[in-house]
Amino acid sequence: MADDAVEVMFYAPLRETMEKIVAEENCEIVQLEGNAETLKATIKKKAPAAEMLKAPPVADYPTEAGCFLRGNDYSPVAVVVLLHNAPYAALAPKVEDVRPEIQNLVKVAIETGAALSGTLQTENIGIEKIVCNVVGNPNIRYLVLCGEEVAGHQPGGAVKALFVNGINEKRTIIGSQALTPYLFNISLEAIERFRKQVTLVDLMGEMDPQVVLKAVWSCYQEQPTPFKGYRLHDPGAYSETGIATRLAGRVAHPEAVEAWELDDIVKRIEAEQREAPVTERAEKPAVDPGLLSSLRKRLMRVSEELADIARLLPEEAKAGVAPITEVEEGEEVKAAVEESPTVLFFMNQLRGFHSVLAGLEACNRDICHGGKTLPLSVGRTIKRLGKLKADLQEATLSVEDKNNLMARIELYLQRGEALPQEAGP
Repeated sequence: MADDAVEVMFYAPLRETMEKIVAEENCEIVQLEGNAETLKATIKKKAPAAEMLKAPPVADYPTEAGCFLRGNDYSPVAVVVLLHNAPYAALAPKVEDVRPEIQNLVKVAIETGAALSGTLQTENIGIEKIVCNVVGNPNIRYLVLCGEEVAGHQPGGAVKALFVNGINEKRTIIGSQALTPYLFNISLEAIERFRKQVTLVDLMGEMDPQVVLKAVWSCYQEQPTPFKGYRLHDPGAYSETGIATRLAGRVAHPEAVEAWELDDIVKRIEAEQREAPVTERAEKPAVDPGLLSSLRKRLMRVSEELADIARLLPEEAKAGVAPITEVEEGEEVKAAVEESPTVLFFMNQLRGFHSVLAGLEACNRDICHGGKTLPLSVGRTIKRLGKLKADLQEATLSVEDKNNLMARIELYLQRGEALPQEAGP
């Protein structure tokens, strides 16, 4: 019987024969004692092994392309290696294109038995792709996060914060220190499923392939296996079928989203989900005159710093850029102060944009060579000019003041739109 045990005495030289007989009878020796001549074995029937339930991934799995390798679809673990020190907006299309030490971590994980193993650089679309591919495979129950954090983006910290805190009503990862930790392009259902289905194994900062190998190996053991404070084993597939999902493409460049745009973006997403017209934007409060003095000082400082940079650029880089005259910087601003603090607000904004655009134009000619790294800055500048234009349309000003300022904004928009807005070859 399964719960019964028998004790057998036998000559020690027959140990190998006895072990073979026990195995053939689907039994096991649970205790063995004795001396060089005689042994006593306590033998029990083997307990039936628990059935390990697995489930097929969704069709077209993995649903999102990326810089990763595909391994065993029935493995319980995926590995994410942080792609630190990579050029911005230069995500490698293939694992073979990343640095050798990171490439090695990715490959070690696959060779050890991971379902998926790849790199992560961004705190928004990069994480969204991981969510899509993980929830498409209910067998994946662990996410091993390793490698050194990416400066600025901080996607590793964003992943950890997502597991701990989730997202808020603005689709922002709560508690993340990343610049733009926005998850606009995946459903709330997919995000919650990801957090429930997967346990994070935090190895941030780890670059030793042997440690990553041991982490992956521990995740698919049948019995709980100690590993760096975790007890890992393969629990089988998640209780629900996989979710087939792809990026919605609502926001192609979340890294360019400004904080003041979040409300409108979330409203648009919610409206699309309800299949109803987008809700009109709420009326903005009037500009607080009390903030104008502080804004003026900050903008003046930025303008001065950019002017210093412009002085260092070659003269030919400034060709075609209309300079701000002394009248514009002095008498015109002085007149604006006396006339209207609102006019001053817009004048200071435009003075800053003049220097920014001059710098971008010079960079495009002399540094960026056709816009290989410039487009993101150009896009954000155009977007901010567009917001300034919308604010001006709502401002209470004389027709003359409004027309003068609007003409300046239109000029700057033309200059901005003439700069590269797509990455060069």
